[in-house]
Amino acid sequence: MPLVDFMHALRIAHRVMWEAIADWAVHTTGGRDVALEACGLVMELINRGSTVAARAYLDEEQFLAVEGDRVRRDLLEDLIAGREPAPGPRLTAATKAGLHPDTPCAVVVAVPVGPVGDPYSLRSAASLLGQAAGDPARALTVLRQDETVIVRALRDRVGSVSGESVRTAWRTLADQGTRLAVGISTRYDTVADLGKAYHEAVSALGTLPPDGGVVCLSDLSVLDYLTLRADETAARMVPAALRTFVAEDSRTDGTLIRTVEEYAANDLNVKAAAQRLGVHINTAHHRLARVEERTGCDLRRLADLQELLIAIRLFGGGSGTAV
Repeated sequence: MPLVDFMHALRIAHRVMWEAIADWAVHTTGGRDVALEACGLVMELINRGSTVAARAYLDEEQFLAVEGDRVRRDLLEDLIAGREPAPGPRLTAATKAGLHPDTPCAVVVAVPVGPVGDPYSLRSAASLLGQAAGDPARALTVLRQDETVIVRALRDRVGSVSGESVRTAWRTLADQGTRLAVGISTRYDTVADLGKAYHEAVSALGTLPPDGGVVCLSDLSVLDYLTLRADETAARMVPAALRTFVAEDSRTDGTLIRTVEEYAANDLNVKAAAQRLGVHINTAHHRLARVEERTGCDLRRLADLQELLIAIRLFGGGSGTAV
């Protein structure tokens, strides 16, 4: 019986006993004092009954919550390992989350990068991230110690988890004092590949700075991803002139770097890049000439431009990072 129904029945019993005492007091000579004492006993009975009931229902709800957490955690371990959930609670949980064998899916993994304020902070963060990842009814949210894993069932063959909504949730949590590193996998065609999606999201966490952030792999270009994964050897292979240029321009206002990025984004069309930057075409030409002078690159050569863009991603914190 739901708690609300039990409390309603208790209130009805209270009213029936109250009315019986009142009727007895009216029709009994000298019954007023006895009725008052009886009312006190009834109030004590109802108070104790409601307290015991509330505690019993709270214990039951906590048990069900713990049991539900265990079922979801076991289900996640099965899915990561590539095992189909057996009939029973795990299969029911998978069906409830929309995770059928042929369902497209993506995985969100979040870990704290600083101290957590209280034991409920991570659970609240998991709830907010689960909502940001899409329809909560089509998601499996699991807390694995300090790690939050959200498996999102996607409704169509081209959808993915929105990186922007997760970033908004991340900023809200950061303002509340909970700083996280969040990795979002690319879209996988079936739940059978969920293990790959999980490890992809975990791997993405390694591209974030120490103070956390969000990296959504679906939002990145191949170049962005490769430069995020670059090691020290790749960094040393960038010519010194390019490293110096990117470092110096980043320390000022980054005007020349933005001009190069717009120039590349507009297929080497200087006029279109100038329009995007809101400057005269001659200004754009002048900026690009300064870049060539300082780097030794010929920006009309694809190889030179590509090498400069890689340097910008590696040393300038270009468009590859998420937050």
